[in-house]
Amino acid sequence: MIILTPSIFLGITLLMFYVLLFYEYYMRREKVLLYFSLAFLSLSIGCLVDGITSLVSLSVFVSFFWVGIIEMLSPGILSKYSDDLKYLSLVPIVAYLYLSTYSQFIVLLIDALIMVVIAFLVYLEKDRTLKFVPFLIILFALLTFGIGVYPEIVFKVQVIIAIILGYLITVNIFKVTIPVAVQDKGINIKPGIVFMKNVPEEILKTSLIFSRNPGGDNERWFWITKVQKGPRTVEPTNLVKILNLAVRYLEQGGTVVIDGIEYLILENGFDSVLKFLANLRDYAMLYNSTVIIVSDLTTFSEKERKLLLRVIGEET
Repeated sequence: MIILTPSIFLGITLLMFYVLLFYEYYMRREKVLLYFSLAFLSLSIGCLVDGITSLVSLSVFVSFFWVGIIEMLSPGILSKYSDDLKYLSLVPIVAYLYLSTYSQFIVLLIDALIMVVIAFLVYLEKDRTLKFVPFLIILFALLTFGIGVYPEIVFKVQVIIAIILGYLITVNIFKVTIPVAVQDKGINIKPGIVFMKNVPEEILKTSLIFSRNPGGDNERWFWITKVQKGPRTVEPTNLVKILNLAVRYLEQGGTVVIDGIEYLILENGFDSVLKFLANLRDYAMLYNSTVIIVSDLTTFSEKERKLLLRVIGEET
């Protein structure tokens, strides 16, 4: 018979966050989900497995939490330095491996300092959904120094804080909602992928739009940009996110408009975008919906035009 101790209860709760985030990573392939899932897994192991010290569990958590926050805030305030900053995730683990036998205090100090930097970066983001997160991270960092004196009690309190952080971060990651608008039945466009030079206003009113231009307050408009991070922006290299958002809208019978295919090709390469369109076309056909690409096929080379027509099923 398994006795549900506080450690087991907290460990199972963290495992639930791990399973949820890892499943979403598997479906969406967004790295931020993988990093946070592994962070919560490391803490859950510290709670559930005898012999795993709180110090090693904490160091691994800080490592993955750091790279998860960097990924979540990129590009935003971090801009072009985000890839370099991710390498700092190795510091807590290296510190534990080489310094823990000499001085646990130094390892705890490094973990605490990294968490303080994380809190500062999240605070600069000024996201309303994350407004309590910096203060919780600071509290987590301060409690780190108590592990050397009361390891079991302090670690449990940190785990409770991590669970709250997990909830807030999960809500932030999943907070993008796309209200579905019903299209006028008088508008008749075939399912699959369609290239148009200009999209009628009647279609734009009800479509999910990805564009190189900001969409203002339109809840169905995503700005394709590298320079700003927000709930309604998407990086041009994040084709997985564009695909996931588009599929969610297509499966509800909506129309998707992509304005900026040339920019996506510039950032990802023609072959990658071609595969992206092939997947998108299959989903559009599956759900009897339409994806409109705002572009003129004559601007592409003959070879590229033939490949595009083959992908959208209109090869002649």
